[in-house]
Amino acid sequence: MKRDRNAAASVAIIIVLCMLFSHSAKAANPEPAAAPGAELKTDAAPGTLTHALQTALSQHPKISMVTSQTQAVEAGHRAARAGYFPKISLSHKILRSNNPVFVFGSLLEQARFGVEHFDPAFLNAPAPLTNARTEALAALPVFDQLFTATRVAESQGAQSKARFLEEWVRQEIFLSVIQRFYGVIVARERVFVAQEAVRETEAQVRRIQAFFENGQVVRSDLLAAQVQHLEFSQQLVEAEGEYHAAQEAFQTALGRPFPPYPEPTQKMPSPLFPLHSLTQYTEEALASRPDVAMVREDLHVARLRLREARARYLPRVDAFSSYGVSGPDWESGSSDYTLGLSFSWDLYEGRRRPGIDQALALVAAAEAQVQEAEHEVRLQVVQAYESLQAARQRLSLSQQAVAQAGEALRIVKDRYSEGLTTITEVLRAETAYRRAQWMDLGARYDHVVRYAELLFRTGRLQDVAPFEG
Repeated sequence: MKRDRNAAASVAIIIVLCMLFSHSAKAANPEPAAAPGAELKTDAAPGTLTHALQTALSQHPKISMVTSQTQAVEAGHRAARAGYFPKISLSHKILRSNNPVFVFGSLLEQARFGVEHFDPAFLNAPAPLTNARTEALAALPVFDQLFTATRVAESQGAQSKARFLEEWVRQEIFLSVIQRFYGVIVARERVFVAQEAVRETEAQVRRIQAFFENGQVVRSDLLAAQVQHLEFSQQLVEAEGEYHAAQEAFQTALGRPFPPYPEPTQKMPSPLFPLHSLTQYTEEALASRPDVAMVREDLHVARLRLREARARYLPRVDAFSSYGVSGPDWESGSSDYTLGLSFSWDLYEGRRRPGIDQALALVAAAEAQVQEAEHEVRLQVVQAYESLQAARQRLSLSQQAVAQAGEALRIVKDRYSEGLTTITEVLRAETAYRRAQWMDLGARYDHVVRYAELLFRTGRLQDVAPFEG
């Protein structure tokens, strides 16, 4: 009966340990986390900004990078929390010896000690004895001088930083996609403007060529028209090159999807974006910027480490227990158990004071880093705000310039058809009109991008609705 009871206890211990191991293995291999952009489910058509952003969030390597980092810190958090749980181990030893002390103690462990074993002849020269001992050990830190608590808090801070980093990367991708998306549209529109200018100057050269052959204009007028045609042809070549480069930059911003993403189908937003006060944007940035939040997490962790360093002056308390079976073999023998508390207190340890000084210095450095980050955020918001204001003014001026240059070109052409002005004036007005169109496209693009940059600098570039008009 005793043999069966001991065997059952050993088997039960092994089963419990296997279950714990199985649970730990499952926890160490969690289901893969969803990509940060997986929640963006939309029925937007390909070629729209929303669909392009969805593609970027599912394809861009940065998303995979930050997702893997998040999974790593989550595993680190589980590892840190394991410090709160008991450590359980199982050991089995088989020893055979004729050492008197070993034989005497083993007989006591096995509950086989008898009166005959007090015989001096036996004590001085015992026969070899085999002792098989199976033992389960458990240890639990009751108070470990805040070591585990600090590690858990650090891992929680790392999790928060990983989430902030994911959000920051998402906003970086948003900004990049908006820039490249409308960069393709602007480059394409400039190609259209250049193509129209080339067609008009080419027709104009043919008309002036006919006038020259009929003696109605001088050769200098023909040469001036030809020079303008060549200039516009050169602008077309440059515009086509910039258009191809913009397409490649757009594919890169999306993470180089295969097959390549289709051409953007939207137009540039025409109305002015709303502009609030600089104070409001600054306050939102200090409260919402993920990169500032990450620096503040570093400060929080530094303060926790200072608390841990001071806790080194406190005692350490551990609980432990063991259950063992000793006998001639592993199936039989006598069982025993031990329960205990361990209390230890280092009255003097030379590294404690330097450790506190180091932690204090790291807290001061983290506080300075937070202050520097907040100053940098204020500067970035001011720069983005002023850039958007300037872009709004340039857009208004460029729209007026296009209207005025178009009207001036119409008047000059009418005067030229009546013989009241020279071809030089017509060419100058044509050049001014095309330049105004070119500048207007740049101003419209700059207005969109500067608004996106302002939202990015305030940590609020999370909605693409304002850019889809």
